[in-house]
Amino acid sequence: LSKLLFVVSMLLTIIGYWHTYSLSPIFHESMFFRYFGVAMVVIGFAYLQRSFEELGDNYSPLFDAYIPKELVTDGVYSRIRHPIYLFNLFVSFGLAISSGSIVVLACALVGFIFVLRAIYIEEAYLSSKFDQYITYMKSTWRLVPHVY
Repeated sequence: LSKLLFVVSMLLTIIGYWHTYSLSPIFHESMFFRYFGVAMVVIGFAYLQRSFEELGDNYSPLFDAYIPKELVTDGVYSRIRHPIYLFNLFVSFGLAISSGSIVVLACALVGFIFVLRAIYIEEAYLSSKFDQYITYMKSTWRLVPHVY
């Protein structure tokens, strides 16, 4: 469902750029916010790619489908335990801000709920597979440094 929401968000945003009419109610029409949202998407994609690269062969699209060989704690993972989720949210909310669409914003909010749920499940799973994960949790932030 989260992948479907993301695809719908992308399509609605792209269609909104090409057509002067909107397929959903708009919460803003500011060019500043459009550019700000696009910047969030670009930053999100760039850091998402970096997060995937740093994870290397330890990445699994479903955390319990493939047991990682090792716990990655370098680079962006030295401060944030779930940068892939964080930067996916950058992209999702960037699309919402860029498009100004209430439907795209709703998709991003639902995606955020899925991310929070996935974090708790994934942390329980990784704690059971890696003894050092508890120590790692104490020295890093879940998603946003100094916030959460």
